[in-house]
Amino acid sequence: MSLILTPAEAVLFRTGPNSITILFEDVGGAAGGFDPARAYLGLHQMVEGAERFHRVIRRGVMPVFDAKVELDWPHHVAILDDPTVTDPAPLMDAMRRLRLDPKRPLWRAVLVNPDGAGWSGLALQFDHAIADGTRISRHITTRALPERGEGIPLDGLQRISFAQLRGQEDPRLDPPPSALCRLSFDGLRRAVPEAAGHADALLRLAHRILEEDPAFATLAERRRNRAAVARIEALRSTGGVLGNRATMEEVDLGRSSDAARALFDPRKTPMIERLRMGGARIIPAPLLRPAVQAEFSRPGIVLTVVPVARRLPPLFGLDLRAIHPAAPVLGQPPLAVTAVRTGDGFDACITAHGPTGEARDTLSRRVADAMVVRT
Repeated sequence: MSLILTPAEAVLFRTGPNSITILFEDVGGAAGGFDPARAYLGLHQMVEGAERFHRVIRRGVMPVFDAKVELDWPHHVAILDDPTVTDPAPLMDAMRRLRLDPKRPLWRAVLVNPDGAGWSGLALQFDHAIADGTRISRHITTRALPERGEGIPLDGLQRISFAQLRGQEDPRLDPPPSALCRLSFDGLRRAVPEAAGHADALLRLAHRILEEDPAFATLAERRRNRAAVARIEALRSTGGVLGNRATMEEVDLGRSSDAARALFDPRKTPMIERLRMGGARIIPAPLLRPAVQAEFSRPGIVLTVVPVARRLPPLFGLDLRAIHPAAPVLGQPPLAVTAVRTGDGFDACITAHGPTGEARDTLSRRVADAMVVRT
């Protein structure tokens, strides 16, 4: 039986490709890497626990998840053996550009340097219509937990180099280089003592960067003060079902008392939202995508924070050091921050455009370094 995409999922799919990318970083190195057979079993546990990983999305005005298909696992999973991959940032950029075959379920995974040579871990990419950040987080942390000594033979999995991975990029995707960093809660509290909480401190720290960095000097004040913040369900509210229920709320950081208005929240303006989403289903995709891109380019900051766990479980059998997230490349906001809340801080992915939307090779890294220095 086919499953109709919700209006939000349909908009994300029809304006795509829009994918979420996550890097699960193993301690690797001297610790000797990880067991790829165990990680492969973890991927099977993740996929077998949700029908959406087995379904092709059929295009159209009313896109649907078609009937389940038999997965060709060697298409979806590969092993990257390349000790020259020592930095997760280039790997993140390559995964964000990875092409997903529209005739197959829209997800890919790469087991990276399981022998511990170079950067070691698991890279996952999936279409945003499959799930939002919180729902995939809940799903993985409750299912992808293979026991030590368990595993699945790696028969048929292709072994590739980083150059071969880059050769699978989608030419339609061209995000600016991203930068990854770790921001502690204690450091955020010291840097922004007036913040209402950790996520608020992260948002206000990003706002200070826009105010102080000369690269954003020509940014209009109204845009600099405007932030779009993803409001995501608490983990306990997801019910273990995949889907996309996140909404975006706009915050004016220029006001002493922050007033937020929902951009995509049907609970606040149900009639207007129904008309809007209904219209989005009718508008041809070539016209809809520029409209959505323009909307996500309006704010000075786009922030997404995903909760995971205070203590990282051995997801996919990895001895995890960090989880690096990256939201879809929607629009060209001056600053996009995607963060995973784990332990005593955030693992953050920073993607920065110039004030007019142009890509700058070192700007994301400069912003990330400035945020680390301030915390």
